[in-house]
Amino acid sequence: MTIPRIALVGMPNVGKTALFNKLTGSHQRVANFPGITVEKKLGWITEKGEKILEVIDLPGLYSLDATTLDEKVTKDFLLQKEKLQSADLFVLVLDATNLDKSLYLAFQLKQLGYPLILVLNLIDEARRRGLELDIPLMEKKLGGVIIPTSGATGEGVETFIHYLKQETNRINEVKIQLPESPQKTFRSPSYVNGIFREIDKLLKETTIKTIKPDHLTERIDHLVLHPIWGSLILITTLLTIFQVLFAWSTPLTEGIEYCLELMSIFASNHISSDLLKSLVVDGVISGVGGVIVFIPQIVLLFLFINFLEDLGYLGRAAFMLDSVMRKLGLPGKAVIPLLSSHACAIPGILATRVIDNHRERLITMLVIPLTTCSARLPVYAILIAALVPDIPVAGLTWFRLPGLVLFGLYALGFCTALLVSFIFKKTLPFESPSMLLMELPPYRIPKFRNLFLGMMNKAKIFLKKAGTIILAVSLVIWVLMTFPRVDGVSQVETSYAASIGHFFEPVFRPLGFDWRMTTALIPSIGAREVVVSALSMVLSIQEGSDGYEQKLTESLLTQFGPGPLMALLIWFVFAPQCISTFAVMKRETNSLKWPLVMVGYTLALAYGSAFLAKIIFSNFS
Repeated sequence: MTIPRIALVGMPNVGKTALFNKLTGSHQRVANFPGITVEKKLGWITEKGEKILEVIDLPGLYSLDATTLDEKVTKDFLLQKEKLQSADLFVLVLDATNLDKSLYLAFQLKQLGYPLILVLNLIDEARRRGLELDIPLMEKKLGGVIIPTSGATGEGVETFIHYLKQETNRINEVKIQLPESPQKTFRSPSYVNGIFREIDKLLKETTIKTIKPDHLTERIDHLVLHPIWGSLILITTLLTIFQVLFAWSTPLTEGIEYCLELMSIFASNHISSDLLKSLVVDGVISGVGGVIVFIPQIVLLFLFINFLEDLGYLGRAAFMLDSVMRKLGLPGKAVIPLLSSHACAIPGILATRVIDNHRERLITMLVIPLTTCSARLPVYAILIAALVPDIPVAGLTWFRLPGLVLFGLYALGFCTALLVSFIFKKTLPFESPSMLLMELPPYRIPKFRNLFLGMMNKAKIFLKKAGTIILAVSLVIWVLMTFPRVDGVSQVETSYAASIGHFFEPVFRPLGFDWRMTTALIPSIGAREVVVSALSMVLSIQEGSDGYEQKLTESLLTQFGPGPLMALLIWFVFAPQCISTFAVMKRETNSLKWPLVMVGYTLALAYGSAFLAKIIFSNFS
């Protein structure tokens, strides 16, 4: 039995995703549209444990005159392009606090012949600001049903679901009527002005009480967007995030370490074969465990980014940085892809589709590897713990030196990205620069449910990676570390891994890396995180053992010294991204040239910077 599909359509910042979360709960996943890299959110409305409706959250768009890749996907979906699977029912989500703009797309769809099913979202916020509408009259004028909802509180959601169950079988045979020249029509001044006249007329006839201005947002923006105070707020916010990453994650990290220790003890006590025991304890538990122990820090980072986005602050950060970034070759819109890259460079590269200028989008993609992805966070954490004492800064007990160093590493990558973008701006062929046109949403208190679902989805993605790529790489490392087996001799020193490390050691010797560090470095091509578990294996420190992290940090400092460790830390600030990022870059640019440029310049930057770091910290440590 085919499950009916519902497509949610609407402008950005209308609360569409909050409504999607309310409808589907935890029954959702992220996938790509067929044949293209644009992501879509899929979810299911369930009843008594059975899936009854499929819901797709389409990328936001303002009108059918789409410019960015994400918007074009939604436009093609609405215009029933053959390459995209369509939906049984389209639902247009409106922002009740911003109807004059939300209704533009509604009138476009009405003219195409769509039966209008409208969700008047954020109705609770609109009522608080005094808005009163004659909804029956508005339904009559628009020729479609209107359901007031609040994705935040859940108001109207049950009514909405009940309506969806009734309507899905009735709307299957809708045929839209496109104009002869769609794009020419959508961009025609007479067409645009005509729709706005209809919107003004509709709102005058159906508005009982007009909405009051959002004075709170205006007062906050007066401070947040101030050229001096706003910059200080931005820096303070980022510093606080990195301090909290260390402070809050410690108890959770210790809890995971304890669980891994119990698993190692259990496996050691119940597996008689030495080789199988080594596979389970050293290969699986140590390999994967050495990475998942840092999940609390990664998940907290996602939590803070989602919190700032739902709060309405990220758009303002883009607005503030636009003038500076534009001088360096990047548009203000690049802030969103660059911030997305702190989770992973792949969604960051995909997020550049919001940039409609080809040259600016290419520059953004090229510098994204310089932003610190979450895969580097475990490497940063273990190396900072080895190199930096956990002491307060300026006498403030909550302001610790490791958090400040972590902020410095992120800032180093971001500032270098701006510098490299300036170089690309001067070297790549000139194109007329784009202008920043964005709507700053009102400040809203983020809902814990939405933050939790977003955080859990990111954790699932990371755990899936840990159970596939990281596990596979860890097992390969274990095989290389374990074989050939020679009685009476340290297996690590005579292993295949040691042979590979010795082969590449001359290349990395100027950085202070011996065969052990080189051996640990090579698997990072597949996944950054495995460097931690690889270092554990070459140093014969078992993940899950008592005091694992302290043993590893002490052994790193004793075996290698501060110079090579600092070189390794700086290497990961600039090093080329994993092979998956290379593949996505190739697919997005439809060229092998630009991924090779990305690998070439980041490799040279990483090698040169690590070499300088080794010299400086070897002499002055």
